[in-house]
Amino acid sequence: MVGFAVHKVNQNRCPSTVYPKPGFGQTGASPAGNRIETYLIIIAAGLVLALLIVWLHGRRLQRRDGAIRGLLDGADSLERQLQECRERMQHLRDMLTVLPEEMSARADSALQADAKVQAALRDLLAHRLWIQQRAATATQAELDAARSALDQSGTTLQAQLDRLAAIAADLQRAQTDARTLSRPKPS
Repeated sequence: MVGFAVHKVNQNRCPSTVYPKPGFGQTGASPAGNRIETYLIIIAAGLVLALLIVWLHGRRLQRRDGAIRGLLDGADSLERQLQECRERMQHLRDMLTVLPEEMSARADSALQADAKVQAALRDLLAHRLWIQQRAATATQAELDAARSALDQSGTTLQAQLDRLAAIAADLQRAQTDARTLSRPKPS
């Protein structure tokens, strides 16, 4: 190595010659660097905002789809309950044939509710048509109100089904009692 001398290494001790231009090699921010960082922060904030908007929109659509699915499931459940109610009432009418006429006349007239069940099924069909025609444009509040109405109808109908079950148990006991009374006593 030509011109290399160990003793001449730190001869120039003036700090101003180390960094000849202001800002060169220093750790302080430069005006051009500030602009780039500002742009990157604005872009990152915009991306975060866009992702937040997309996420919220997706959640709103999921909630809406869930509400429509819940409406359809609720309508199916209510229809099953109405069919079950009709079958139980028919079964109860069949049970009345064993009882004496004076005991069963009032109960038979109470069990003649096919017209009411048919009306409920027609209302349910109207509800399904509303779902089909209006669910896509209905507000979330309207969908929630429709779901609430279906749930309330289902709860009321379930109470009626429980009442029919209790009546069926009473009728079963009455049939058993009627059979034991009508049997001839052995002499």
